[in-house]
Amino acid sequence: QQESIYRTTFNAQPPEIFETVLLPAIQKAEQAVEAKKRQLSPLSDKAVRQGDATAGKLVYESGKGTCIACHKIGEVGRPIGPDLSHIGAIRTERDILESILFPSNTLARDYEAHLIETSDGQQAMAVIKSHTAEGLLVVDIAGQERNIPHQSITGDTTLPTSLMPMGLDQTLPEKDLLDLVAWLRSLK
Repeated sequence: QQESIYRTTFNAQPPEIFETVLLPAIQKAEQAVEAKKRQLSPLSDKAVRQGDATAGKLVYESGKGTCIACHKIGEVGRPIGPDLSHIGAIRTERDILESILFPSNTLARDYEAHLIETSDGQQAMAVIKSHTAEGLLVVDIAGQERNIPHQSITGDTTLPTSLMPMGLDQTLPEKDLLDLVAWLRSLK
């Protein structure tokens, strides 16, 4: 199905470009996603057996993996994404790993990314914190909270992907990832 979407999108290009450049790249990306999916269960089992929650807390607080840039735990971190202070009460190790490996698979309610366009030609990628009489109270990807007046909003598109980028798991050694997951699971 994805391949047909790409073929339609690039149908104005010579077919050999699709066949020799785009199709191999698409197939390689799909293989990488499948390999990551196969890692979920083994990694979650390892997090249960080998993860060190105390070391995981240090991974978070040190800024490794960049979780701290968008998630609060207690008073530490920034409130762009969901607060993770009690994440272990509602998510298993596998759920937590899936959220890290595939952040757009399950978007937390009220943390959907929006692309907001304003009458002055500006765009803001942000999470809507609240709707006020004056406008939208948002937190942008830089962590800045601001109010965008209703009369200046010309477009508001809910994005199908998370503000959390894929690949953050690759910024950590496996041991740090397992420790981080163990610590997040311990937060109840």
